[in-house]
Amino acid sequence: MLSARIKYSGCEMGKSLPAFLTYKSYGMHTKSLIFTRLCAFIVSVTILFISFSQSKAYTVSNLATECHNGQIFLTWTNPSATNLQYNVYRSVVPFTLSSQINSTNYLGFVRDNSSQNIFWSQQTDENIYYKITDNGQPLPASKGLYVVTCTGTLPYYYEVSVTALSNGNENKTIVPGENTTLLPQFDLVAQPQPVFQDSFVAVNGEVKQLYVQYANNQETSRYPAMSSVGSYGFNFWLVKRGTATEYPLFILFQGAGPHDADKSPNLDNVYTNCYIMGVYDWLPIPQEDGSTGDNTYFCCYHQKFNFYSNTNPIPTTGVVKTYFQKLYWQGINWLKSEVAIDTTRLYLKGTSETGFGALITASLNPEKIAAVYSVVEPNATAAANDLYKQMWGSGSSKLKIDVVAWNSADTLLFNDVKNQQIMLNKNTLRSMPAIYDVHGKNDITVVWNSGKTDWLDSLDNNHIGGAWYWDQRNHGGNGSDFASPETEPNFYRFATNISYPAFSNCSVNQNPGNGTPSNGDPYGAINGYLDWHDDNIVDKACTYAVHVFMKDFYVGGVLDPEQYSTCKTDITIRRMQRFLPAAGATIQWSNYDEVTNAKIQNGNFTYGGGLISIPGLIINKSGNKIKFTIKNCSQRIDDAPEGNDDQQGDVPLYFSKSPDGYTAHIDVLHPDGSGENVEVLVYDLMGRMVWEKKVSLASGTNTFEIPSPATGIFLVQVKGETFSHAEKLFF
Repeated sequence: MLSARIKYSGCEMGKSLPAFLTYKSYGMHTKSLIFTRLCAFIVSVTILFISFSQSKAYTVSNLATECHNGQIFLTWTNPSATNLQYNVYRSVVPFTLSSQINSTNYLGFVRDNSSQNIFWSQQTDENIYYKITDNGQPLPASKGLYVVTCTGTLPYYYEVSVTALSNGNENKTIVPGENTTLLPQFDLVAQPQPVFQDSFVAVNGEVKQLYVQYANNQETSRYPAMSSVGSYGFNFWLVKRGTATEYPLFILFQGAGPHDADKSPNLDNVYTNCYIMGVYDWLPIPQEDGSTGDNTYFCCYHQKFNFYSNTNPIPTTGVVKTYFQKLYWQGINWLKSEVAIDTTRLYLKGTSETGFGALITASLNPEKIAAVYSVVEPNATAAANDLYKQMWGSGSSKLKIDVVAWNSADTLLFNDVKNQQIMLNKNTLRSMPAIYDVHGKNDITVVWNSGKTDWLDSLDNNHIGGAWYWDQRNHGGNGSDFASPETEPNFYRFATNISYPAFSNCSVNQNPGNGTPSNGDPYGAINGYLDWHDDNIVDKACTYAVHVFMKDFYVGGVLDPEQYSTCKTDITIRRMQRFLPAAGATIQWSNYDEVTNAKIQNGNFTYGGGLISIPGLIINKSGNKIKFTIKNCSQRIDDAPEGNDDQQGDVPLYFSKSPDGYTAHIDVLHPDGSGENVEVLVYDLMGRMVWEKKVSLASGTNTFEIPSPATGIFLVQVKGETFSHAEKLFF
C-alpha cells in the first residue's frame, strides 16, 4: 500500500515517502526539481495501478470432487470474468506451495463455460448445462467442470488454477479449501459410463435418449485419451425400436447443423427391433465469424491441437490421433454391455460429410461392420485450409495416426487414412463389409469430376461387395432418378458371420463415363442387375455354394427399359466362415444352370491364399448355382449338410425318401467320362456303424437304395475317390 497522501492542491509529504523526495534545506531550484520528480512518481504509480487492475489474478472457489463409474467429477465456482483458462492439477500430497503447480502434477485444462453443453445449446437455441449423474440436476451456469478418469487406488488432492488468456499469466496462489481440496479423493477404478442427460421426441415420433460421454486426455487401459487438451463432454443419442433377443445396431453419423435435434433418425421404419445410435463430430473451435464449432471428418486431430483455438502451429512431427473414432467405439462397447446387441450386425449410414464418417469408420474396423450405406459422400478429404493443417499437418509432413496396420507392426499414414480409395487397396484381403452408395452428376458440393469414377473403379477392382449408383441428383438430392429404397441395401441380410458374393466387372453395368458429368450414362449402377439368395448359402468345411441371379432393374419405381436375361461377371466370395482352404489346396468350381441343373462352366485352380474369385461366370435371370469344393477334403461330422445344396466334392448328391429308407441320387461328371467307386456307411448317434455297402457308379446320374436300419436319426456317409459327403437322415 502507498503511504503517500495525495491532495488536490499538491502533495503532502512525510517520512514515509522515499528519501529522494523528502524536503531538506535546498534552494528553490532544488525544490522545483523535487516537485517534478514527485509528479512523475504519481504518474508511474497510476500506470502501475491501472496495469494491476487489468491483470487481476483470478481464482476459483468451492472446489469439490465426487466419484461416479470410474471417473472423478471436479466442480467449482468460477470467478465473474471471461476469457479464462482453468488448469487442473493432481497430487498424492496436499497442495500447500505454488511450486507444486507444475507439469508433473498437471492434468489438462478447460475454458469458460465448461459446465455448459455448448453443442447441444446450439442445437436447441437454449442454454443447456451438463448433468453429471443420470438422475441429477443440470449444473449451474456459474460452475466449472472437469472430469478425470480413475487410474488406480491412490488418494489424490486436486487444485484448479486460473490463467488470464489476455496476458497468459497463471495465478498459482494456493487458497486451501477454495481452489484446492482439503481432503483426498480416492480413485475407484471402473469402466466409465456415459451419463443420461435428457430425452426428446423427433419429428417421426420416436423418443431420442441423449447421453454425454465425458472424456479427457488421459491414456488408461480402460478408457483411452479422447481429447487432446483436457476434459470435455461429447454427445450421442439412442433410439430403441421394438423388442428382440439380440438387437442389430445402426450407427447414424450426424451433422452439426442447427436444430439437428429436431430431425428424425433418418432410418426407414422397415428396420424394426433394433437400436439406433446417433454420433457427432464437433469441437468448440472458434471461427473467424465469431461463431463456435467445427469438425474433424469423424476421425482425427493432432495430439497437440488445442481445440479452443484456431491459431495452432501446423505440426510437422507427432501423431494424428483417432480421438473421435475411439469415442464412437467406447459408446458402442458401453451399449453392448448394457443391452443385448447382436455384435455381428453393426450397420453404418451417413450422407455427405457424415457418409465419409461411415466409410472411414468401416475402413479402420472392417471386421466389425456388417454393411455401409453412404450418400453423396466425399471418398477423400484433404487439409484444404489452415485449420485442417493445424489438425492434420501438411500433406508433405506425412504424419502417422495411432492405428497399427492390419498386416504389419507399423502405424498407418494419415495421408492414406483420409483417402478411402487407398484404404480399399490396403484392405482388399480383409473381411470387408458390403458398401452401397449413390452419387449425383449434378452435385456441385462433392463434384462428380472429383474422382468419383475412380472411386467406382476402386470398389470394383478390389472386389468389394455391394452396389454403387449414380444419377442426376444434386448434393441435396433434388433431381435424383433413383428412389431411396432402390439404392439403400437390405441391411439385415448382412452380418459379419455370414458370407456373401461380391460381384465385379459385370458385362451389363451402365457406363459412368470419364468423369465429365455429360459423359457416359446419365444414371446407372455397378452391380445393379445382380443379386443372390440368402437362405441357401452353403458354407462348409469342404464345400461352398451360392445361388445367384439377374434381377429386374428399377429407376424411380419404374422398370428400366434396359433389362437383360444373361450377363457375365466375376464373383468373389467374401466373409467365408467354414470354407477356409489351406494354401496349396486344389479348388474345383462349377456353375450350374438353376433350372436344368446342367453344368455350364467348371474348372479348378491351386489356392494360393487370399480371396477366392472366379472371372467371367455366366449368370442368367433364371438363376445359377456356383459351387466350390476342396479336392480330397474330409467332411467333418459337425459339418453334416442339410438339403440338396449341401454337397461335398464336385459331385451333386442328395437323398430322397423311399418306402424302405432313402434313395441316394449321385451325378458323376468327370471330364474323361469315367465312373467312380464309393463306399456307403451308416452310423447311429453313438458312432457305431450299422450298415455299409460298396457301389460302383457310372458316368452320369446314379441311384441306389439305403434301407432303414431302424427308426430314428442316423448319419449316412458316402465316400468316393474325389468326394466325401455326410448327412443326418431320419429313418
